[in-house]
Amino acid sequence: QSYKFVIPASGLYIHPQIPKEQPEVVFTLDCPTLERLGKVKEIIPKDAIIINIDHHISNINFGNINFVTEDMCSTGAILLSLFKDMNIKITPDIATALYVTIITDTGRFTHSNTTPDVFKAAAFLIEQGAKHLEISKYVYNTNPLNLVHLHAKVLNTLKLYHGNRIATIRITKEMLEKTNVSAIDTQELADIPISIDGVYVGVLFREMTEPNWVKISMRSRNGIDVNNVATKYGGGGHKYAAGCEIKGKIEDVQKLILNEIEKSLLKEK
Repeated sequence: QSYKFVIPASGLYIHPQIPKEQPEVVFTLDCPTLERLGKVKEIIPKDAIIINIDHHISNINFGNINFVTEDMCSTGAILLSLFKDMNIKITPDIATALYVTIITDTGRFTHSNTTPDVFKAAAFLIEQGAKHLEISKYVYNTNPLNLVHLHAKVLNTLKLYHGNRIATIRITKEMLEKTNVSAIDTQELADIPISIDGVYVGVLFREMTEPNWVKISMRSRNGIDVNNVATKYGGGGHKYAAGCEIKGKIEDVQKLILNEIEKSLLKEK
């Protein structure tokens, strides 16, 4: 809902919709593995050339051609670099979409991946017409009332562990149904636990639509590598922000992940 303003006028193909003509080349963006494409993976022709563009350290270079740059703040920043090299004109719509990737993946320029080059890229995109005020309004400062109600329910699940170094919250399917919120609109909630003073690792556990599957979103600081935990269970991401999906009841999955995180904390002592 928050990103509708970046959808091009021509629209998007959304699974199970497929293009009328079978594509010969497929670009995958911001996906460390083909599995992260979800059901879209099923409609990629077997003989298609896959061009993999990503910035996650867990990327396995699954494409026929791979542009994987781990020191870039976002996949959009990689695209900006490629567009410049190819002399592609950066229109206001393109600038706006790329700016969204930078501001969200740097946490509004607060994460450790915020470098001087990031500010230069952001300034360039604003010069090209990126609607930064509109982005701020719709992405961060326009919350539907039902989403605020969900926030209240989720905050009531907050728990602290390991001497208040680990904080967790939960989202159940029942919460989403009662508040009529889509799972895709809950991503920002993952940043709440890590925002607590003194917490080293924050975790969001969300029940998925498929029965007995849980999505885990982890955030960390002070040298704690949550990507190692995520990759152990088929996920990935970055050192300080990673996720995975695990089959099981949410209570059991939470115990499993807490045990892994506590091991990581003990290693850092």
